[in-house]
Amino acid sequence: MIPFLRRIMSKAFLPLKKYFLPITLGLSALLLAGCSSRSIMAASSWPGLAVNEDIAYLAYNQYVRAVDLSSGREVWSYPPEADNKLTFYAPPAIGPDGIVVIGGYNNEILALAPSNSYVNILWSFEEATDRIIGGPVIIDDMVLIPSADKHLYALDLESGEPIWDKPFEAEHALWSSPKVQDGRIYLASLDHHIYALDLETGREIWRTDLSSAIPDSPSLTEDLILAGTVEGILYALSNSHGEIVWQFKADGAIWGDPAILDGVAFFADVSGTAYAIETAFGNELWRKKLPSSSAASPTIVEDRIFFVSETGEVTALLLENGNPIWPSSADMAGRLLADPIPTDYSLLVPAMDSECEVFSVDPSTGASRCIIQPK
Repeated sequence: MIPFLRRIMSKAFLPLKKYFLPITLGLSALLLAGCSSRSIMAASSWPGLAVNEDIAYLAYNQYVRAVDLSSGREVWSYPPEADNKLTFYAPPAIGPDGIVVIGGYNNEILALAPSNSYVNILWSFEEATDRIIGGPVIIDDMVLIPSADKHLYALDLESGEPIWDKPFEAEHALWSSPKVQDGRIYLASLDHHIYALDLETGREIWRTDLSSAIPDSPSLTEDLILAGTVEGILYALSNSHGEIVWQFKADGAIWGDPAILDGVAFFADVSGTAYAIETAFGNELWRKKLPSSSAASPTIVEDRIFFVSETGEVTALLLENGNPIWPSSADMAGRLLADPIPTDYSLLVPAMDSECEVFSVDPSTGASRCIIQPK
């Protein structure tokens, strides 16, 4: 999900104006044409959340924070004091021994090595020439980092040194995390393409043009790649050669990547509609209206799926038929644009413009409480 991408202003999407948030005409042109975004993207922030065991890692505004979920205690925070030149967008990646890899709006990539309440900088990488918006991904001893400078960097997790002969270069900005499966990297770009790369070398295997910007990561099955576009089409591609297997037209632009379980893909669009689509042929199983537009990826917990809406609601639906589980959607009293994260005990929901930065929601009842307050 790219939460700051709010309302699509092109003529093709004028019916969606009332559903989504304001956005500049320049950003609309970027998404539909795949152009550079540096001059028009505002330096605001949204919460990026990751969870490892009982620790939540929140990258938001000027800080990366580690919070103990059982007690709500802040374990550590970086940097020690707020720096207006350093703003975080992407969720951090958590590696062995608690290493935290994070990218910032200042183009820098950091590996943090926390020790109790003190945070050491293990290494920094400063060769990127534009912001880090998509979250890093750790694969064994490698960390993959997409950048708005059009490059995908592969670095050694321990040293921060480049692994490939040269970074992979797309045609335009990379704003989403790569996905990795069976020695291949699958990468979405604002240049309308899905790329398949060799994990070991970073070399391109194939690319497929989907004719519209792809703002979030693709989702993977054993043999398919699913990707949504701002044109409102969910595509299924063969992962072997990238051929389009089927396509499904939604009511609005698709920002979040689908959640997939047992041959069914679940996703939402900016019209405020949730969908269940079978992955084999792209047939619709059900659709339900949400309280408002949704830019985040949904989250599956047991037999239910959770969608968050821009106006602050969390909606729980049964996977089987889309019927609501709670009497009404749970209201978090904030803007919900980032992906919710499941834990063993609850659903963690990052919020913006709220007196709480992360809510804990009971999946059974929808009851919520604040577990991370603003710093």
